[in-house]
Amino acid sequence: MRKLAIILFLSLQGIYAQEITLKWAEKISTKGSVNILGGKKGLFYTTHINKNDELIGRTYDENLKLKNEKNIGFNLDFKKYEYQGAYFLNNSVLHFIKEEKRKEDKTFLYAGFSDFNLKTSNELKVIDEVSDDDRAANFGLRSISPDSTKVLIYHENVGKKKDPNILIYKVYNSAISDVINEGSVSLPIKSKNYETEDIRVDNIGNVYVLAKIIKEKNEKEKSHSEYYYKLVVFAKNKTIKEFDFDYAENDISYIDMIAGKNNTFFCTGFLTNLKGGKKKLLSDEMFYAVLDCNTLKLSESKMIKVEGLYPEEVKKSEDFVPYKIRKIYQKKDGGFSIVAEQYKLVVVYHYSQYGSSYSYLYYYCDIACIQTDDKIAVTSITRVPKYQKNAGNPSLITTFKNDNTYIVYEDLTSNLTAETDKKTKRSTKTIFSSDSKNALFLLTIDSEGKPNKEIIYDYKESEIKPRILQSKEISSGEILLNADDQIGLLKIGK
Repeated sequence: MRKLAIILFLSLQGIYAQEITLKWAEKISTKGSVNILGGKKGLFYTTHINKNDELIGRTYDENLKLKNEKNIGFNLDFKKYEYQGAYFLNNSVLHFIKEEKRKEDKTFLYAGFSDFNLKTSNELKVIDEVSDDDRAANFGLRSISPDSTKVLIYHENVGKKKDPNILIYKVYNSAISDVINEGSVSLPIKSKNYETEDIRVDNIGNVYVLAKIIKEKNEKEKSHSEYYYKLVVFAKNKTIKEFDFDYAENDISYIDMIAGKNNTFFCTGFLTNLKGGKKKLLSDEMFYAVLDCNTLKLSESKMIKVEGLYPEEVKKSEDFVPYKIRKIYQKKDGGFSIVAEQYKLVVVYHYSQYGSSYSYLYYYCDIACIQTDDKIAVTSITRVPKYQKNAGNPSLITTFKNDNTYIVYEDLTSNLTAETDKKTKRSTKTIFSSDSKNALFLLTIDSEGKPNKEIIYDYKESEIKPRILQSKEISSGEILLNADDQIGLLKIGK
C-alpha cells in the first residue's frame, strides 16, 4: 500500500483541471462578520449585525444579487438580549436568543422563526431555562439531527463535590411544537475523572453522549490505554444503551460520530500504537463501526491499516500530528471517500514572577483521502503535504460530485508545485508573513485516488480572502464562501 500512496503523491501535477466558477456579492456594512445560514432552490441566506446592533437577514439569488433584506428583530432590543445563532431547516430558519433576568435570578433560551421570505414570527418560545441556584454549565448548547427534523437543547447541572453532574435535555421537532424525548439523568460513568466530548441527536430523537474517561487504578490493564471512550444512548423509548471504545495496545487519538445514510452513524476514528518509540505517536490505523439508529445495535469495529499517511522519516515532534476525519462521502459503487486532516491543539504554558498564563498553538497539516470499496477495504490512499502552524486561515472545506472529492484550502502560492514534504513550505501567521503570498487552492481527487492540485485564485489578484472555517457546503459541488463582510459562490465541476 505504501508504494501506491507514493505513486499517487508524486502525480499531483497535470492530470486534469476542473471547471470552476466564482462569483462575489457586494460588501455588507456590518459590525462583525456575515453568518451563512444555507441555500435552497437557487437562493442563499445570510445574517449579520448592522451598525445599529440589529440582526439583519439577507437573501441572494444564484448570481449573488441581493433579492431581499429585512430586520429579524422579534421586537427585541438586542442590547438586552444575546443572539445565539440559527439553524437552517427544511422550510424555515430557527433562531436562538438568550436572556438573563437578574431580578428573577434566571436565564432563558428562546426559539423564534423566520420563513424563507425573511418574515419573522410574532412570538418567541421558551425552550430552556435555569436558575442561578442550578449551577448550570453549557447552558444553551444544542444539536440538530442529520435530516434537520429534530433539535436537541441541553445543559448540565454541576453536582457538589462527589455528586455526579445531571444532564438536562429536550428533543423538539423542527417546529418546536412537540417534545420528542426529554430527560434529567446522570451519566452511568463510575469514574470520577471524565469529560463530555460531544452530544448528538439522530433523526428519530435518540440522544447520544460521547465521553472520554480516565481509568481508575482497578480498571487499568497491561498493554491498554489509560483512558477510553464511552457512548451512552438515551433512547426515545427511555431505554439506555452503552458502548465502550477501548483497543488493546492502542490509544484513541481521535473519535467521532459521522452521519451516514438510512439512519446510521459511523463510529470511527484513528488509533496510535502504545509501542514503538516515536512511531507510537503516528495515527495510522482506523477503526470503523456502524450504529443502526433504529435498533441501536453497533457492528463490530473494523480495523483498517492506513499506510502512507506520514513521511518515511518523522523527525520532529511537530510532525506527530494526529488525523481527524472531516467528511465521509459514499460513492456510486457503494464505496466511500474519507477525507481526513491532521489537526492538533497544543496548550503552551508561560510562567513568570508575575504569575502564569497560557496560549494556544494550532497545527493544521497534511490532507489525506482514503478510498474504500463497499466492504470498507482500502483501495487507495492519497496524501498531500500541507503545513499550517498558527495559520491565519486554517483547515479546509470539502464537497463531492460525480465521485470526485473536492477540497478547498488556503496555502502558500509557492506550494502549488511542491511534490514532497521537503519542498512544502510552512504557512504561518506572523508579523513577517503576508497574505499576498497565499492563494485559494482546489485539490481534486477522483474515485481511484488520483489527485490534481490547482489555484482557484491568487491573493495578489484579489484582496478578498475567504474564511474557510466560516464557509459552508450548500450542495454537491457548491460552496458558499465567507469573506467577513461579503460572500462568494464557488461552483466546481460540470
